[in-house]
Amino acid sequence: MIPDYTKFYNGPATFAGALGLAYDALVHTASFDAMSAWNSLSERVKQGIYMGDGLLLPHTRIAGLERPLMAFCVCPAGFTGIDIRGGEKAQFMCVLLSPAESAMAHTQAIAGMAKLILDPEWKARALAVADDAGVKALF
Repeated sequence: MIPDYTKFYNGPATFAGALGLAYDALVHTASFDAMSAWNSLSERVKQGIYMGDGLLLPHTRIAGLERPLMAFCVCPAGFTGIDIRGGEKAQFMCVLLSPAESAMAHTQAIAGMAKLILDPEWKARALAVADDAGVKALF
């Protein structure tokens, strides 16, 4: 899946700020109830979104969405302002909004992201990019 929005942070970035920018970009990509989706995403964040291997995966399903929307951010210095178990450093964030009507689309998008993050070569390339275009080129 190719992200609708990509961002490279050349230094530490706050999780809240990065999430806000990524979500705003997705809101401008498709038509859906942005406030309802934000509330759902916020609830998911409270439940825990750290997937391991440096990946934050805030995600939710949205009724009536035509296709999954994805934002992907790389922050080699790490996202700040979010508690991660065991002191690990979150260097990647994938914001995923999926159609509520398609559990398969949601599951496939998450599985695709997990496959990339678990690939040491891909992960090294991702941490070595220099700008937003470099992040997009990873996909």
